[in-house]
Amino acid sequence: MAPVFPLHRLPHVAFYKEQRIKAAISRERVSFTENLREYCLNTTIHGLKYIGTVSLTLCERAYFFLTFLVVTACSIYFISNVYIKWQSSPIIIGLNPIATHIRNIPFPAVTICNMNQLRREAAERIEQNTLEQTVLQSICLLDGDFNDTQFDGKWSEVKQMLLSATQPCSALLKGCRYAKQPERCSEIFQSIFTDEGLCCTFNTLDTVYMFRNATAPSNFPTEMGSSSGRFRPILWTPENGYAEEPSNASYPRFIAGPGVTMGLAMVLDANASDYFCSSTSSVGFKIIFHSPSETPKITDYAQYIPVGTENRIIITPKINDAAHQIRKVAQAQRQCVFASEANLSYYSVYSRNNCELECEAKLILENCGCVLYYLPKLYEDTKICSRANARCYEQIRSSIAFSANTSISCSCLPGCFEISYVPDLTTTELQVGRFDIRETLLDHVKDEVYAKENLALVYIFVKDTYYRSFTKGELVGFTDFLSNVGGLLGLFLGFSIISLIEVIYFVTLRPYCAKRKQQRINQKEHNVEANHLTAARNELLWFGSKPSNTTAIQFLGRPTDADRYDAHDYHLQAGRNAMVKEFATKLKHLAHSRLQQANGWVRNTFRSRRTQLGHGFDQERTGTSYPFYD
Repeated sequence: MAPVFPLHRLPHVAFYKEQRIKAAISRERVSFTENLREYCLNTTIHGLKYIGTVSLTLCERAYFFLTFLVVTACSIYFISNVYIKWQSSPIIIGLNPIATHIRNIPFPAVTICNMNQLRREAAERIEQNTLEQTVLQSICLLDGDFNDTQFDGKWSEVKQMLLSATQPCSALLKGCRYAKQPERCSEIFQSIFTDEGLCCTFNTLDTVYMFRNATAPSNFPTEMGSSSGRFRPILWTPENGYAEEPSNASYPRFIAGPGVTMGLAMVLDANASDYFCSSTSSVGFKIIFHSPSETPKITDYAQYIPVGTENRIIITPKINDAAHQIRKVAQAQRQCVFASEANLSYYSVYSRNNCELECEAKLILENCGCVLYYLPKLYEDTKICSRANARCYEQIRSSIAFSANTSISCSCLPGCFEISYVPDLTTTELQVGRFDIRETLLDHVKDEVYAKENLALVYIFVKDTYYRSFTKGELVGFTDFLSNVGGLLGLFLGFSIISLIEVIYFVTLRPYCAKRKQQRINQKEHNVEANHLTAARNELLWFGSKPSNTTAIQFLGRPTDADRYDAHDYHLQAGRNAMVKEFATKLKHLAHSRLQQANGWVRNTFRSRRTQLGHGFDQERTGTSYPFYD
């Protein structure tokens, strides 16, 4: 039976095992200090490499650290100023370098009202304490005893009274011409209810495109155009322009050309002898120029046209538009509304004027329970206000007009795309019958006295072919803001996008990649140590005999199953390979020397015994025999 060499567990195996685990964990995890130092030495941000250089003294590193903090604070201060400017005033209004041709600009909508709000002939026929008298008081704003017992506020009745008691457009307009072409006034003008009563308007949008609900009560008592359908309505909006190519047979009409001959000419008749009540102290007309998509406010903003005069009005279109980039800016900052953001209930096309009219109608309806006859009405059965409601609705209107009032107000921003028309009026005395004149619209006028007391000749035209718009754009866009911030960071810190990428790399990607790399190295070292351990075991066992199945023999380096895992942990200690090899070599030399000693002892013993006998094994034996030696 081969000798047994017991394997004793060393007392420091557990300690080596714990140190081995800690060393593996420390190699797998890149320390924060080491990572920060390497970032400071390799980053493109100025000054940090001096902080991470260990060869510098602590005083030098502290100097650069404090300097870095001061420079960073300065950059943050200036960047905050740029950000405040970007947020507080992001919009700038500039003159568009690309001019707009007049063919793409609609001719202004012209609304004309006689200063006489009610014909004397109709007023004298009205009886006392009747519905007509109540409507008359509302139109002329007359004070007195109000009898509302017979007034139910139906729009149909009020509309019929207005149409029968005011001057129709056929009597107001005596002659019309547009772009050198004589026109029938009834074909190009339409009646409209305004705050001055029944007026006449030219070149406005059709009701189909102006109002959202076709069944809602309209301020237009008749349909646009004549029964022959000579002119075809098309859609036009300030933001999108004409929906299709305009022509001479469509409306709203475009500006045909510059000059007085390409504009609108008309003869107006005031019929001064039929005046009953007026909102002014004179005889004549009120005229206003507005966008084709708006309902005008005559009382507050119209101009006067006196009778007995010839008037030339030069129109200058004022176009406001906006760049697409400001859509992302809040309404409170850009101070305008795009068409897609409008939330009007009555009008289809947004404008500030339309918004204010709709807001005024809603406030009066909520507080007074009625609506003035010229304001938007969503429903046919909406009650029309009478003079008995004057105190209520006048208070509401005054509160809306008073800008300092915040309890009742209409916060209507202008449209981002709007067009307005600035008139330049020149007037001279009208002379008829004294000498020959070129104007054909006055051919039928022969009475000089009637002309001076009742008529007015008006020319409306433009003088330029191109007009520039005022465009709202970004004062400081995101690109400009980013450029300013990048310039300040580069000036103070040398910071760039690459510097930001470096920060992300050292915070996330580098620790992860270092951990994965260390894990692969540890696995490789483990495999190499296992291979060396296997080779060492084979060298220990090459000279030993194979143990039998029945005898439990323990060899050095061959632990039992109970000690297998402990021996495995022991072989994982640093330097274990060298210890095993050295111990195996000494044991091998020891066994070899013992075998040589045993072999020499056997040989010497046999030789000594043979010498004592004095006979060699090859000689013939005589006498006594020695079988053991034989």
